[in-house]
Amino acid sequence: MTLSLPNQEQALPDQSPNPKETPTRKRTFLLWFLVPALISGSGFLLFINRYSNKNIEQIALQTPAEDATFVGSNISFQVGENYQTDVAFDIAGPDGETTLNLRDIDLSRFIPQVPEFAKDDPALTRWFLTEREFNRQRVIFSAGSEHIDIPGGFGGYSADQLSIGLTNNCLGAGYWELAIYAETPTGRETIYQGYFDFSRGAYADMVAELNPTSYWSQARTMEAWPGFGFLKGMQFDLSAFRDVTKESEVTATDLANEEIMALGEQDKKSKLIVGEIPGTTWADLRSSNIQFQSFVPPGIYEENRLWGSDYSQIETLDKVIGREIESPLTTEPLKEVEMVFNGSEGTRKLILTGLDVEAIPQLASEDYSDGIYMPLGFGTPFTQDYEDLKRINPTEHPFMSVVLDGDNRVVDYRIDIGLNGVVLHRDQVNPNLLHVYPMSYERITLVGHYTIDLAEI
Repeated sequence: MTLSLPNQEQALPDQSPNPKETPTRKRTFLLWFLVPALISGSGFLLFINRYSNKNIEQIALQTPAEDATFVGSNISFQVGENYQTDVAFDIAGPDGETTLNLRDIDLSRFIPQVPEFAKDDPALTRWFLTEREFNRQRVIFSAGSEHIDIPGGFGGYSADQLSIGLTNNCLGAGYWELAIYAETPTGRETIYQGYFDFSRGAYADMVAELNPTSYWSQARTMEAWPGFGFLKGMQFDLSAFRDVTKESEVTATDLANEEIMALGEQDKKSKLIVGEIPGTTWADLRSSNIQFQSFVPPGIYEENRLWGSDYSQIETLDKVIGREIESPLTTEPLKEVEMVFNGSEGTRKLILTGLDVEAIPQLASEDYSDGIYMPLGFGTPFTQDYEDLKRINPTEHPFMSVVLDGDNRVVDYRIDIGLNGVVLHRDQVNPNLLHVYPMSYERITLVGHYTIDLAEI
């Protein structure tokens, strides 16, 4: 197709001078020239302020709780060769200020990276970086870890009673979190929680160094710039992720009339549901339009900003397709399940690929909270021990998931549906029966319970 310019005699206005119009035209010209210049100038200053600071050796800690016993002042990252990093943080309490340390941790494992097989695909590169950035990565350095250095203890606890949590949060680039836990006979107790802004200038450099792309070409979808929609509508080809060796429809059950369960994290977060669920079953929940308190910077829930849901999009499970697959990330045979839903917006397909069945624990349903918690999209487990993170780089883990429409286009599952992840476990009695529990925004509630017979694949 060729484009033709319009007839210039028709397109151009009368050029004859008119003394009465000249001042107006000049003023109009000045406005059209100066306003964008001023806007671009302020934008340039904002850009400089946001990215020129690359100092990560002294970052202010924010402690939002006014009645907190302990208050953080600074956190420091000393990055060495191959991203081996020492982290120090200063926390003040009733007995003065204490410096706590994490020694020789691999900071690169906290930075979004693209798997090797996707590096030559610009669309997948953007998808992987976006999904990793907007999925929470909380890493726990357990009590007794060789990486914890707190010689005198802290808060009345000895060093071997303390765990440290370091989190790259799910709010876009730069929002991080620090927590200190005491391991007590009754469980893990949070004794400090604070937030900090990881220098975006330094972060941009790290992302660029660890990936086959500049940060600036990805920034608009790693920081949720205006118009950002989590790549909604992008055509998605799963063949880049795996090769299918076997495929069949399998028996699956939607336990829609089962009573809603809320254990562990869901029990603790139940107060973040706004309003009442009109009923007691999964079917009741999926036919409602429940809302949640929003998770906002620096990492808190805001009761005056609500996040909606539309679980009618996954109201009815139509079928499940099971597959045996080969992944470029491992030589081990893996499985994949495609859960096909019919709902208010047509077809929705929840695809879980790269399932290592033997690694999925066998549990009773009432113990689902001990199952595998994974985000949708691409990311690490929501909470992971640092020893597990050291064992396998996130870019080498074969598990990924995606929500697609009937034409294999990406659905914005976070905003348009209100999903965040899945809980997985195998049946306590039948090791071939997979239990799947989709989770709502911020894992505040489960939104269903399904069983899938993997033996039929």
